[in-house]
Amino acid sequence: MLNINEFFIFRKGKIRWDILTWNWINGCFYILIIVHFAACNSNKNKTQTSVQQDSTQSDEIVFVERFPELTEGEVELDESCFGEVIELKGEQKITNEIFQVRETQLIVKDTFLMVANHNSGNMCMVFSLPDFKLIRSFGKQGKGPGEFQFPKLVQAEGDECLCYVYESANNHLFSLKKDLTISELPFKLSDPQINRSMNDKQIYSFSSTNFVYAESVKSGKAIFDFSIRNDSVQTNLIYNLSFSKGHKSWASYIGDFGANAEKERLVYAYKYFKRLVFIDTKNQKSRTLVFDSGEAKKGDALSVMSPQNITHYWGMSAQKEFVYVLYSGRSPVDVQKEWGKKQYYIFVEKYDWNGNQIAKYKLDNWGYFCVDEPHQKLYLASVNDAEPFFEFSLE
Repeated sequence: MLNINEFFIFRKGKIRWDILTWNWINGCFYILIIVHFAACNSNKNKTQTSVQQDSTQSDEIVFVERFPELTEGEVELDESCFGEVIELKGEQKITNEIFQVRETQLIVKDTFLMVANHNSGNMCMVFSLPDFKLIRSFGKQGKGPGEFQFPKLVQAEGDECLCYVYESANNHLFSLKKDLTISELPFKLSDPQINRSMNDKQIYSFSSTNFVYAESVKSGKAIFDFSIRNDSVQTNLIYNLSFSKGHKSWASYIGDFGANAEKERLVYAYKYFKRLVFIDTKNQKSRTLVFDSGEAKKGDALSVMSPQNITHYWGMSAQKEFVYVLYSGRSPVDVQKEWGKKQYYIFVEKYDWNGNQIAKYKLDNWGYFCVDEPHQKLYLASVNDAEPFFEFSLE
């Protein structure tokens, strides 16, 4: 419980602290105490703290609701936990750039839609919203200046830029600024811990000097914090994502990573297991959701990634209030059979940052996605349409 000093902050100023004033304050003080405890009893699930408004007119007390603590442990669930699946129909958007969607990432910030795509002349594109017009493209494939081999978009939580671009071939980071210029950061991320032909780092930016990322390690997969302090680079292990000694292949731990600095949360969703882990970085707690758990798949990378194995999670959009995860629930073989019948659909699961299930949507198309939470929009780049962009309303 908060102490009295945390609840009541009195502004010092031109106040006459005589006997009458002090008695009046004491009276108000005890009335507020009674009101406060009555409110606590009526709603015990809400945790509140107080802040003082910046006002020259009055000393108002404003109560701000804290984000609830994460309940740690492993929980087994089934599909019924979401309730009724909400079916959404997308509206196709016409743009001035036609491209084939392949290994695509989407990020929305302000009125810009950033796209990384591995099947176009320039692998990075910026579209304006809501008209979906291409306004900048960059990242020609190659090894020369201004060229990229395997660019990945990095979501930026702060306002210092629209996003970052990570070149996984050499661990370099670039900042895409709001004037759509791009510049290389004066440092590089730590080298991969295992020798792989293509680095699998998934990165989220808290600021221009603080990043968190998930990548393969010898034991499977882990999450790290990377920060620049006093011109020195610090890399720290936050959480080991490996959950089984019988699964040592890096392929078993392929998945999607997201973060939220304000709520001090990380989340990871596994591709070949219907399994998510939510991590409280402040209190060093974790909560794991396991759906319809059974014997986990075993084998080397080729057997784990077999097109006959079910693909669970393979896309994530981490937002301020909720995290949205793209979910297939079928094998690539079954998906191809459905496409042959013109049946295109995929699901999106919505969670709060403590791992509570909020909603499940069924989209009438298949592709890569992101969410624009302030405007309650979901954008999808379809793998089946010449005009690839579709907009869905989440309201």
